[in-house]
Amino acid sequence: MKANWIPTNEYYHRVLNAPDTTTREQLFVELFVQPWQTMMNMVAPQLGADGSDVLAGARAWVWLLPDQTDTLVDLLGRLEAADAWRVGGAAITEAISHFAPYHDRIAFDQITGWLVLADPARAHSSEDGYTGATDWTQPRFIGQFWDPNEDNLRRLSGLMAHEMHHLIRLHAFPWDMQNTSVADYIVTEGMAESFATALFGADNVISAVSDLREDAFETARRLIGAGLDRTGFNVIRGYIFGDDLAERWQFEPVGGMPKYGGYAVGYHVVQAFLQRTGRSIEETTFIPASQIVEESGFFA
Repeated sequence: MKANWIPTNEYYHRVLNAPDTTTREQLFVELFVQPWQTMMNMVAPQLGADGSDVLAGARAWVWLLPDQTDTLVDLLGRLEAADAWRVGGAAITEAISHFAPYHDRIAFDQITGWLVLADPARAHSSEDGYTGATDWTQPRFIGQFWDPNEDNLRRLSGLMAHEMHHLIRLHAFPWDMQNTSVADYIVTEGMAESFATALFGADNVISAVSDLREDAFETARRLIGAGLDRTGFNVIRGYIFGDDLAERWQFEPVGGMPKYGGYAVGYHVVQAFLQRTGRSIEETTFIPASQIVEESGFFA
């Protein structure tokens, strides 16, 4: 399996160096929007339904748009000063190398990574200036930053590993949006972050894990322990993201679930499983969530 790291910083320079507004937009659509159009349409098929707004998907994903040149120059410069494209490319290569012994269990031979710039004016304040996502249609993932800073840039390598791990795990255990359970979801997130910290250090764990207060963690643990078998995408998201985001993302609130509580609980479930069994995180990637939860002893 090989890494395909897209040189999006070069793409941004091409957009910024375009001779006029029309060319700048055309380049942006060609380089950024069209490669992701299928995924954008799956996530929100109503976007630009009449074809009048070729940037509809980019707007919905909070990407910086080609006419936001001042912000593009600023964020691009800050990420390049942090050597983000070299760091990100090295991280995906390192992450992929850990699955070389399992190549016969992975159906794809290449994973593609993207790094894009998002709009700080439209990004959600509950996130830490960056986020990531995987493509449902092919083995690739995306990371995006809108407030690059010392704290989140040190987590860049972990972000790459986390999102890459999702692709392998979700291929091994494909999701059914109606039947995927809370246990499946917390293990998916906890395992991805456990993989990231195994490679790049537990001190770089995401803030959803490191910053959750002890009392909030115990609340999340209790609620998730009681809801492990619940299913339905609009139900299980409540256990991962918490009540605060329910209205924004249109999912069912659990009732008392702390923000991102499922990430923290999932991480500690997987950590408990690894410590009790002595298995590697790579081997654990191919173990069902139900077994991981049971053998972790975390909810006992």
